[in-house]
Amino acid sequence: MKKKSPIYGVTRVDNEGSRTHGWLVTIQRRGVIFRKQFSDGVFGGKSRSLAAAKAYRDGIVAQHPPLTKREHAEILKKNNKSGVVGVCRYCASTGSGKAPAEQRWLWVASWVLPDGRVRRAKFSVNKYGEEGAFRQAVKARRSALRQMQGNFDPGATRRKLGKSRA
Repeated sequence: MKKKSPIYGVTRVDNEGSRTHGWLVTIQRRGVIFRKQFSDGVFGGKSRSLAAAKAYRDGIVAQHPPLTKREHAEILKKNNKSGVVGVCRYCASTGSGKAPAEQRWLWVASWVLPDGRVRRAKFSVNKYGEEGAFRQAVKARRSALRQMQGNFDPGATRRKLGKSRA
């Protein structure tokens, strides 16, 4: 049996206990959640309530467009310790199980490529110094962000590449 592809921002609700049947639209933009229920009974059936839900969703998306990939990549997370999004300090330990491990400290810049792969650039504290390695990582990250184009797709991480949504 072929599984249906999910519809962006629209979910089917069928709850026999509460006799609720319809579609629920949920879209979040810049911290604001837009949510509305479209009942089959009110809209005259499953297909009409779905059409109304999609129209509402499309109106919200038109009024509140998604973040660009660059805007999304610049969101500062709570656990960030460097103060720069996508840049972190990292310790790489080398050595075998017998000898004590040698610690190499690095500043690492990371970003996501258009195909979803992650790219990293590493800069050694031993080679560039603490400040120099940090500055190089920040420079690499900013250079990568300047090349980002298009809108962020919040559903891309939850589905396989190449599949589209209605």
